[in-house]
Amino acid sequence: MVNLRKKFEMKQANQPGRVPNYFRNQYHGYDEDMPNLLPTFIKLLDTEKDEDGAGLNAAEQIDRELKSRKYDILKFRNLTILELRHLNEFLFSTELNPPISDQVRRHDMDAPLSHYFIHTSLKSYFTGNNVFGRLYSIEPIIDALKQGVRVVELDLLPFGKDGICVRPKWNFEKPLELQECLDAIKEHAFTPTRSYPVIITIKDSLKPDLQSKVTQMIDQTFGDMVYHEDPQQSLEEFPSPAELQNKILISRRPPTKLLYAKAVENGVELEIQEGSTDKNYQSVVGFHAVEPRGMLQKALTDDVQQPGWYERDVISFTQNKFLRTRPKKRNLLSNPPYKPQRAWMHGAQMIALSRQDDKEKLWLMQGMFRANGGCGYVKKPNFLLNAGSSGVFYPTRNPVVVKTLNVKIYMGDGWIVDFKKRIGRLSKPDLYVRISIAGVPHDEKIMNTTVKNNEWKPTWGEEFTFPLTYPDLALISFEVYDYEISTPDEFCGQTCLPVSELIQGIRAVPLYDERGKACRSTMLLTRFKWS
Repeated sequence: MVNLRKKFEMKQANQPGRVPNYFRNQYHGYDEDMPNLLPTFIKLLDTEKDEDGAGLNAAEQIDRELKSRKYDILKFRNLTILELRHLNEFLFSTELNPPISDQVRRHDMDAPLSHYFIHTSLKSYFTGNNVFGRLYSIEPIIDALKQGVRVVELDLLPFGKDGICVRPKWNFEKPLELQECLDAIKEHAFTPTRSYPVIITIKDSLKPDLQSKVTQMIDQTFGDMVYHEDPQQSLEEFPSPAELQNKILISRRPPTKLLYAKAVENGVELEIQEGSTDKNYQSVVGFHAVEPRGMLQKALTDDVQQPGWYERDVISFTQNKFLRTRPKKRNLLSNPPYKPQRAWMHGAQMIALSRQDDKEKLWLMQGMFRANGGCGYVKKPNFLLNAGSSGVFYPTRNPVVVKTLNVKIYMGDGWIVDFKKRIGRLSKPDLYVRISIAGVPHDEKIMNTTVKNNEWKPTWGEEFTFPLTYPDLALISFEVYDYEISTPDEFCGQTCLPVSELIQGIRAVPLYDERGKACRSTMLLTRFKWS
């Protein structure tokens, strides 16, 4: 009798039409009034078995979430009746139904600053590519700050008789005025949602008299906003982001004095600034970060396959000191950056990356710092903060899958709005999605959907599985391309998201252009499920 009942219930559960009937009963309106996206999605959902987060269970979850959030959504708040068009608007909105939260976890911002990954830019004033066509402007600085970057880098050189300009050595493009850069930073550094400290990293070749002038300009521009070290007090730990809200921290590259004797005793080489320094200039430098040399640099490259003593020390070192990584110098035309995941695995807080070059790594950087409301500070995982020298975390040994992420891509929309000038000139595009995990080596994986031919609104309904050993360090990327037979596939949008912040359920995932600017309409309707 029990077996007969189970068979009957399973047969009922798999009958077609249950999902469309459920939505018709819960929402007013008629099928012919619905935008064409919703019926397509409902049809896809109706073909699924009623597992966790699928089929009728998914429909019920969407209904519960919309109705529980109705009074938080201004446009729905005063409605007495919800219609199918409202369901469509909610489900396919990247603002109302996002894949991750846009809220800052303010309760989690009280740890020492060294406990956070910090959104860092390289050559923040560059507008062009590497060597040729390079120009300098305050606009990239402003854009970086608006996108959540918290570390801005300026190269200072003498200019004229007693002036100071911003440009790199051995480059003679029209330079920027230092005051112009400082004013731009002051104006755009902080907003109510981006109030955590901004670090200005200065690389200079200035004599003491010009260093003194820089100090005056910084003090006159920022005043009490500048954080100063107390010379009478030796800090065991740096203040927290919460304590340093709306503060400007000045850092000098390389460090101006040896602060990390213990690391040197262990054989880790540090780059030390030589030469005289103005005392007032030194007093305004309140933040010190080490840059890798020797074994420390080797630990952060892609070449090392097995952990060594230096890697254990790097992780212990970054628990209370700051490590800033920069591109590896290989030739005149290219300085490839460190692989971000490699440096994050070792606790390095500051991964300096150009916002004009290396677009794939820029996407990873943007993805990492979409976490925590995009405030520019992301708390390190506990295993990087608590690892000791004897039981140090190292992710290439004895990997154990702790979670499995299931991702289902239902459909997408918006390409006809955002990419019509680039694709589909002669025919509708042939779109496919590349899904990948970036993280520790054992977790990395790349998969593609099938190509959907001649469709502006493709429907995939394909599911992918990603076993993860360290989900707290994992990023998931979505890249969409228009398939071409004889030429390279055409880029049609991308996004990268921190896996640890994904909201389970069916979400509208927004896509961005190659530089990280949000597309107006393009999105993927995707389900995230943990198992």
